Amino acid sequence: MLCFVMALKSPAASADWGMVQRVFEQTLTSVCNQDDGAFRVIVVCNHKPQLRRPAHRSVHFLVKDLPTPDVKASGETMMDKWTKLAHGLVFARELRPDFVMLMDADDLVSRRLADHANRNKDSNGWILKEGYHWHYGNRWIEYTDSFNCGTNSIVNSRLIKFPKDVSEDSIQQCVILKNGHTTIEQAMQRQGTPLEALPFPGAVYVYGHGDNDSTLQGCDRHRKGPGLSLWLGSIRRSLTLERLRARRYLSLSRKREFGLSGRQPA
Repeated sequence: MLCFVMALKSPAASADWGMVQRVFEQTLTSVCNQDDGAFRVIVVCNHKPQLRRPAHRSVHFLVKDLPTPDVKASGETMMDKWTKLAHGLVFARELRPDFVMLMDADDLVSRRLADHANRNKDSNGWILKEGYHWHYGNRWIEYTDSFNCGTNSIVNSRLIKFPKDVSEDSIQQCVILKNGHTTIEQAMQRQGTPLEALPFPGAVYVYGHGDNDSTLQGCDRHRKGPGLSLWLGSIRRSLTLERLRARRYLSLSRKREFGLSGRQPA
């Protein structure tokens, strides 16, 4: 069984809580769109979101009374995220999953992940090399073979020392809590349990909805500011040959792959 664990920000730390809930529901639909029903989803939050449709039976909301971070301070927002993920892994320990995937609450994932994991239980896990970047609401999506965001790895539970609590000692002993998306591949390699490259595009990094943490902190590389120079610069970047080659139409098949069409499964 594959267990997805994600941290949802609080209403007080959101620029638009209504938008956060809509984007999160899209993420939840994507995750629950798995071809193989052997999966679980743990969502750690301060406040349970209001969904337009009942959540999938495999979703568990873990509500925690945690302090609201200062959204302008990246250290605080990251601490909030990782504290929630730690709580999620404490809960996941009791479920005894075969694999764990930490993910951001605004990203999308392929419907093939659970099936691939459940058919390859001896694997150490996978690093997502291929994926997409998608400006929320756009009809185009951008392919990349150097994918790198908070939703980029699946790790076998036998290699994870699940935390019993959220103490610093427990976190430091858990490889997927100690290492974020920028270092997990190297960390697994160093301990002699390397991750394989997932053999298909596994996730979509979603930006431009207004509540990405990097946008709120003023450092989102995809954010378009109001200034003329920034606007012209974004046009120049979008017209580079490399980016034009990477563009893909958000076709019905891609929407189905990443849960962007149809209702959330019951």
